[in-house]
Amino acid sequence: MTDGGGMRLTIWGAGGSAATGDPSRARWGGDTVCFELRRPGSDVPLILDMGSGARQLGLHLARQAKAAGRAPRAEVLLSHFHLDHVIGMPFFAPFYDAEARVGLHSGLVGTPHELERVLTTLASSPLFPIRPLDMGAARFRCFEPGRRFEAAGFQVTPFETCHPGGCTGFRVESPEGVICLVGDHEHGDARIDAGVREMVQGADLMIFDATYDDESYESFRGWGHSTWQKGVALAAEAGVGRTILHHHAPELDDDAMDARQAVIQAQSPNAWLARQGRVIELKAGATAEVA
Repeated sequence: MTDGGGMRLTIWGAGGSAATGDPSRARWGGDTVCFELRRPGSDVPLILDMGSGARQLGLHLARQAKAAGRAPRAEVLLSHFHLDHVIGMPFFAPFYDAEARVGLHSGLVGTPHELERVLTTLASSPLFPIRPLDMGAARFRCFEPGRRFEAAGFQVTPFETCHPGGCTGFRVESPEGVICLVGDHEHGDARIDAGVREMVQGADLMIFDATYDDESYESFRGWGHSTWQKGVALAAEAGVGRTILHHHAPELDDDAMDARQAVIQAQSPNAWLARQGRVIELKAGATAEVA
């Protein structure tokens, strides 16, 4: 629950492709993508993806709910089903509480039954020893790109991004501000790029896939990811207030991340790399890092 009157974004994981427990990434964090959004006074978080960072988030939500004398509740937006974005799902503590309620939303399948089948494939034998999604907490829901819906007190508009197998970005709106998640996404498709630009227009905060820089990108063209330079340029074109660059490649250590951050800040003071564990608050159009 927020206590400063603003919407809060907590970064539980900002890495991409694979988690890294390497001590050389201790300052920036090595868990994969998982963001938590909370509106003021709300006990129900909106979770964006369930990478390895979702394990710690789940434990936090379970402890928080127990202290409040209630069962955990959450709504989850899944951008796609690649492992780095769902690998934390089987370890998410609220799934093991039959009284909990966790809504799982996806736009890449046609029916809730199909979504249940896809996710249960990951969280069942032979890949996992038990079936946490069968324990009573999970609720499976589908959405259509471009069609707005409500989740956890937010208005959510999903949109298409460019990534192998399909992927969804999210424009998340509330009276406290607008946050857009663009990930995973590779620039270069004119139609999709135009749609992304429209969706992030005027956002207070954009979270953008910046796995590469312009120099390294050519070796990975077609892999489904973009560069921090493209994210900074898009933010300027679309009038975005602040930009968080995420989906860090696992081979980048703390020193490499520090160096990249310095270059980004010199070019764009309103853009920075996502650091695991940080909390960012949006309040009446203002953005502040509060932890």
